[in-house]
Amino acid sequence: MRSSKILILFLVGFLVFGSVAFFGYILFVKPYRNETLISFFKKKPATPSMKSVTDPSIASFDAALGLQNNGKILEAQAAWLTWLANYPNSPRKKEALILLGKANMDLFSSPPPESKENYTVIKGDSLDRIARKQKSNPELIQRLNNLPNINLQIGEVLFVPELSTELQIDRDAGLLILKNHGQFLKCYPLLSYPAKGTQKKSPQITTILDRITTSENKRTAFGDKKYATSQRIILLRFGGNILTPPPTQVTKEKSSLDNNSTAKTSTSGPNTTSPAMPAGFVISTDDMKEIFPFLSKNTSVRID
Repeated sequence: MRSSKILILFLVGFLVFGSVAFFGYILFVKPYRNETLISFFKKKPATPSMKSVTDPSIASFDAALGLQNNGKILEAQAAWLTWLANYPNSPRKKEALILLGKANMDLFSSPPPESKENYTVIKGDSLDRIARKQKSNPELIQRLNNLPNINLQIGEVLFVPELSTELQIDRDAGLLILKNHGQFLKCYPLLSYPAKGTQKKSPQITTILDRITTSENKRTAFGDKKYATSQRIILLRFGGNILTPPPTQVTKEKSSLDNNSTAKTSTSGPNTTSPAMPAGFVISTDDMKEIFPFLSKNTSVRID
């Protein structure tokens, strides 16, 4: 009898406390566990990284490049000037300067028909005489007017730009900068140049001492048949520095006559050797040909 009472009390206690425990689980424990489980597996929002931050210069750079690629050179020129003013410390500054220079040169080479720098040829004129009168360069006049030779026709209208150029050699940027009338015209990458040194020094101001064109180790003059293919070198007055294209590559071949090694000039090929860059400031051969007629003796040169 006593054992049956104990059993009944145990069952009643189990039902009471078991019910309390069950409803407590349903009301409090289960929602918390589900919410915790959901929040654990729920994808957390990504925190913004530095790479996801948009560089405001990219859109305007691409816009300027798009204008240039679509032939809108005048608009591209204005866009590059604005970009350089807004982002002077951008790592793409050098690229922007090169593209601006290309736009400037395209506009310089394509003047409007009514340009104030047009000149009508009169009797006794020559490219050299016109260049002296107009403060220009005969080779540049020939190039800009697409003249097949130096002969002129009376009454012919030529575009004769007035030049007042200067050079800046920026060793930090690795650029040779050409200015006309104090304004940036174009820049050219330096392939090699003398080391700047560790000590901070003031810019070196010098001038062009001479412009030299040679063919087969002989000097040539504008109008000479060999002038177009001549090698061009610019001598600077300061410290014996020069502005020069890279040396011609050399190919060694066996002679079919005497089996002796002979040297032939070449620009490419599997057997070519590239001699060391000469001392001085080196730009490409094509860049030298383009910049050469913009310069003259006593042109100012700043070396940074």
